[in-house]
Amino acid sequence: MVLNRKKALAEPAPPEFVMWNSDPPNERAGWTRHWFGSELNPKATFIARGIGLSEPMFNANVLRPVGTGDWLLMYFHRASRLSSGIRSELQPAKTMMVWAPGTSQFYSWGRKANVEPHSWIHCEGSWVQHQVHDNQIPVGTPFVVKDEELIIDPLTELCREMTHGSGPDPVIMHNVFQNWMRSVARYLGTSSAPAAIPENMLLARRYLDQKFTQKIVLDELASEVFLSRSHLCNQFRRYFGITIGNYVLRRRMSVAQRLLFDVNLRPGEIAVAVGFPDIYQFSKQFKKTFGMSPARYRRQQFVGETDG
Repeated sequence: MVLNRKKALAEPAPPEFVMWNSDPPNERAGWTRHWFGSELNPKATFIARGIGLSEPMFNANVLRPVGTGDWLLMYFHRASRLSSGIRSELQPAKTMMVWAPGTSQFYSWGRKANVEPHSWIHCEGSWVQHQVHDNQIPVGTPFVVKDEELIIDPLTELCREMTHGSGPDPVIMHNVFQNWMRSVARYLGTSSAPAAIPENMLLARRYLDQKFTQKIVLDELASEVFLSRSHLCNQFRRYFGITIGNYVLRRRMSVAQRLLFDVNLRPGEIAVAVGFPDIYQFSKQFKKTFGMSPARYRRQQFVGETDG
């Protein structure tokens, strides 16, 4: 009995995680966890908000009905559940999942808490969206990546850069993330997508990312990329799978969703910030996009926030 008691006492108790609070690396246990701040920056091109490496899953279930306002890329080193159904089946070990901003997040350890590792990154910015889209990385659908180094190495590099004494270098961060997504795409067999997008289409998309809060004049955009208006619209839809109008609308809704996490901003202020003339049009479009009003969305934002 004494030996068993000593063994039990020797096992480290799970930390009491609070979302966005940093915890010191537990190098002896072989896992690390860093948070770099809770503030969302809708104008950012790429920011890593938190990174975990081989961290045990302490919570039996993590459910966030409206996500955390950012992208969450997570890799499960062992079998896990990614569906909240009572009889949901385990996903195989070495499964990756990508959640876009504004989407419900659920995951759970498969067999036993405190032992099953997962690696992850919370990040945001247009660069994330572009790299995920351009490389055709599955979103909202689990997929297997058997090569763990393909996940751990770039996450380690991103974490090292974020914790660098002189601060992270944006160019290095962008390059590491882009190379990571291209490597995953090559593994999945979708790596031909980025090279197929013409430079003028990438320029058109950057133009929209910068001016999405303004009224987009298609003739002006067409002139910027040296195309006719009709050819611009056809090419944009061909390469990005969406019309220009819907792309701008999606961008506005994505930013609005993140701004709602700032409780100091009134919905009317957010409406103006993302390019809507009044709160009524904004609320109507927000409800059409997310299935709920901005006020209800804000009330649900902290539901189920625990670890990772």
